[in-house]
Amino acid sequence: MAGKLLNIKRFKQPLLGIAIGVVLISVAVIYFPDYVKIKELRQENTRLSSEIVKLEKEIADYERKLNNLDSDPYIYERIARDELGVARENEIVIDIEE
Repeated sequence: MAGKLLNIKRFKQPLLGIAIGVVLISVAVIYFPDYVKIKELRQENTRLSSEIVKLEKEIADYERKLNNLDSDPYIYERIARDELGVARENEIVIDIEE
């Protein structure tokens, strides 16, 4: 009987190590896909946050331009000349390519 008790004590530590290893591997297999998904979502969140900042700047720029339309009486002429290529009567337009 004493020999059997001695034998069990000898295998307790390796069995405990194996059991802990199996538990750790099981936990890793269960939670690793979630970890990868969380990492991907964080990257997507960062990308979308930077895009939001860019779009907010663009909106502010358009609001500033809209406010300038109301306050600058010559803005319509400038838009017609620069963007539409409209010229005044008796004016010669010279197009220079860059």
